[in-house]
Amino acid sequence: MQKSQKIDATKGPLLRSLLLYAIPLILSTLVQCLFNSVDLIVLANMADSGAVASVGATSTIIHLIVNAFIGISAGSKIILARYLGANEEEKIRSTVNTALLSSILFGIAVAVFGIIFAPDILRLSHCPDDCFDGAVLYIRIYIAAAPFVLFYNFGAAIITAAGDTQRPFSYITAGGILNVFLNIILCLLLPQKVAAVAIATAAAQILSAVLIGIRLCRIKSNVRVILSQVRWSFAAFWKILRFGLPLFFSQILFPLANLQMQTAINDFGVSAIAGNSAATTLESMVGAFTNAFATTATVFIGQNLGAKNLPRAKKSFFHCLWLACAIGLIIGVFLNLTARFWFSFMLADDPEAIEYAVIRLRFLLIYWAVGIDCVLMNTIQTLGGTLFSALNSAVCVFVLRILWLKFIFPLYPTFFCITVCFMASWIVMLFTNTAAFLYYNNRLRKGKLADI
Repeated sequence: MQKSQKIDATKGPLLRSLLLYAIPLILSTLVQCLFNSVDLIVLANMADSGAVASVGATSTIIHLIVNAFIGISAGSKIILARYLGANEEEKIRSTVNTALLSSILFGIAVAVFGIIFAPDILRLSHCPDDCFDGAVLYIRIYIAAAPFVLFYNFGAAIITAAGDTQRPFSYITAGGILNVFLNIILCLLLPQKVAAVAIATAAAQILSAVLIGIRLCRIKSNVRVILSQVRWSFAAFWKILRFGLPLFFSQILFPLANLQMQTAINDFGVSAIAGNSAATTLESMVGAFTNAFATTATVFIGQNLGAKNLPRAKKSFFHCLWLACAIGLIIGVFLNLTARFWFSFMLADDPEAIEYAVIRLRFLLIYWAVGIDCVLMNTIQTLGGTLFSALNSAVCVFVLRILWLKFIFPLYPTFFCITVCFMASWIVMLFTNTAAFLYYNNRLRKGKLADI
């Protein structure tokens, strides 16, 4: 495996360092989206729209159950970035060990909860009978691998906070390649195609987690894990929760709101579910760019604040902001122009599903606003505003989308009306995040940066 290049966020040419750090993050998400698309393509060509819908109906629920805890890993990254910038060895070691132990405990809890309550959650989301059994099966197989999923994400957060984004990319790629091969082989061998895809996905997650664990034990850095010295620290755990819990609730609110949206989408039938799932996959590809620069902002701003290099921290913010905005606009336009080409592969012989997918994808034309939102939100969290981030998500995402479905959607009960709701929440968040950034930036200028 190639030698990774560790990026020092506090030194060297800033724009070049930002890009070198962000590009593997972008590629990691794109590779993951590509492999997810392969899942849909394999099912579309070896099964039917019902199988595609079975997987599509689970995406929001899996995000609800698993990704909420991934928000806590983002809290670990905020803390580690500051400690690494300040070179506080003991605090770094304590945070790393506690974060990894926490990921395993959280993962076990998530697996037990998901396996038991998957049918109940699917019924609440109005999952159609045509794909209900398949959706239950997919969730249970996928969620059983939750300890590995969370361990990988916490471990990747540690490694990327230390400036290495290339290794996590190579591990995601290795897992994705395994996923593709197992998808094809298991779909040929097993009569239940949804189970085949779920097993392949879980195996890929396990491989990535094992590789990240090996790397943490071998890395030549102050985040290295020495198994004989791994200890739980309540002080470190409290700090992780202090920054991570608001992000945990933010991560819950997004899928909870989307679960309501998914419920409304499910009422349009299997083709709408399959089309929405395909469009969401392409949307995730645009998000690969915006989220990468948001994560880059967290690490570069955090490390430079820890090193007390405020001018470089500010330059890092503005570079990440314009890059996320510009790329979000360019890729959003490109995908709109080529949408039917991609959906013809992902949805095979279901023209109705393709039409639903095209409707959903139109709103990527304003994804530049999401790029700004992501960078602003991560910057606010890095400056100590994690609680605001959670409250902002509650109002702009959860409350707004619930109100939309209750009062506006009944007046215009169309799939188009549902997709407009996503755009409305993005725009509202753009204004609230801008106001919050100005507030926290003013506190920073006055020397009132939140302590860790």
